[in-house]
Amino acid sequence: MSVCSLFSVDRNKSGRWDVAEVFVHSKVLVVDDRVAVIGSANVNDRSFVGFSDSEIGAMLRDGGDGSIREFRLRLWRQFLGLSPDGNTDDAVLDPASDVAFDAWKDVASGNQTLLSSVTSFTPRDSITSYSQIQNLRKEYNALSPAEKAASFVEPERLKGMQGQLVKFPTKFLGDQKKRSLTTKLVDSFDLAKPIFL
Repeated sequence: MSVCSLFSVDRNKSGRWDVAEVFVHSKVLVVDDRVAVIGSANVNDRSFVGFSDSEIGAMLRDGGDGSIREFRLRLWRQFLGLSPDGNTDDAVLDPASDVAFDAWKDVASGNQTLLSSVTSFTPRDSITSYSQIQNLRKEYNALSPAEKAASFVEPERLKGMQGQLVKFPTKFLGDQKKRSLTTKLVDSFDLAKPIFL
């Protein structure tokens, strides 16, 4: 099992490196490269109770043209930093293979290590409370553009960021009274039993 987030790393117009978490509200489920479900519903009572939030979803089926597989590959190319033209898809053609899962984990772990070594505010195991991450982000956001640039440790290394996928640290926010979903999932993961959230 792998729990990840997405980060965008790029130079802004002034040439300074920017790092930002990518927040995507839509949810995507791709099954066997034949069916894709895309929607806005969260796994909580607000989305499922029926009288609170309004949600939308669509189910797409592959009509034999490989469109769902191509949809998944396009997403994975972006997340893993693979060539947009598909020339480097070999490792991820079979999403259930060990090779694809290893590629996913390697990119996510490498990006997590890189971001943690360059910035002070990206999620990491040493940040164990919500107040700690809030204070780090508040301190960073209060800096001038020049101070923000100076706060990065060897920012040129961000050129090595591959795609957008970043491993979500399992102990991040672990001291909160409510344990993080990531920690609950990792602690309860057992191949012999289903996981119910």
